[in-house]
Amino acid sequence: MLVISAYIPAGMTSRVHFHSGVEAFYTVDGEQCLQTKDKAFKVKKGETLVVPTGVTMRLVATGTTPRRAFAIIVYDSSKPPVTRLPMETASELVACSN
Repeated sequence: MLVISAYIPAGMTSRVHFHSGVEAFYTVDGEQCLQTKDKAFKVKKGETLVVPTGVTMRLVATGTTPRRAFAIIVYDSSKPPVTRLPMETASELVACSN
C-alpha cells in the first residue's frame, strides 16, 4: 500500500499515469478533474473517488486554489505502484469541461 499526500497548484496537471492497483482519493482542499480515456470526473473539496487498477489518468487542478488531497494505492507488489506515460498520451483522455 502506498499513501500519498498530494499538492497540485491551480491550473497545473499531474503526469499521465496508471497504477498497478486500486486508488482512492479524498480531496482536502480545492477541486480537481480526473481525466481518463472514458470519462472526466470532477471531485470537489470533501469528496472522494475510487479508480480501478490500470486506468490511464491525469489529474487537473481545476479550481482557483491549489488542490490538496490524500490518496491510497493498494497495488500489486510484484509491479511498480505507478507507471508514468508520455505526456503526449493526454490527448487520448476525456477533457475536463466547465
